[in-house]
Amino acid sequence: MTMQVPLEKDYFRLPSGEPGDLGALLGSYSPQTGKYFYPRRKLCPITSGPVEDCELPARGILYSWTYVKDPRMGTLKMGDQSGYGVGQIDLPGGVRIQSIILGQQGDWEIGMPMRLAFQPVKMPNKRLDDNIEHMTFCFEPDRA
Repeated sequence: MTMQVPLEKDYFRLPSGEPGDLGALLGSYSPQTGKYFYPRRKLCPITSGPVEDCELPARGILYSWTYVKDPRMGTLKMGDQSGYGVGQIDLPGGVRIQSIILGQQGDWEIGMPMRLAFQPVKMPNKRLDDNIEHMTFCFEPDRA
């Protein structure tokens, strides 16, 4: 059985398997400013005051997108696609995330609902007998 693990453990949490759990991006909240940040911070970038770790919402709105036709370093297992989408997603609380977005060119519209998703990453030094699959986050259209 293959075990899925985050490519970077402090950046996101994979879904638990519980109904409705989409996983989460791991961010910070500054009580002094009332602002959220991604990725996690040790101090508030505005006040240099303390921050609290938090999970950011798994749903947002597509602010902007583009389609990239160059190969990606650390290529995702994306089949025979000739490119991939990159978008900026606005999450509740004011955080804007730049991320790979799943789908084909023309599948996205500015203002559409998006949700957090996860994809395996090809690892260059991975042995065939490894039972670990490294995952990264991305977003996809939220059809719910």
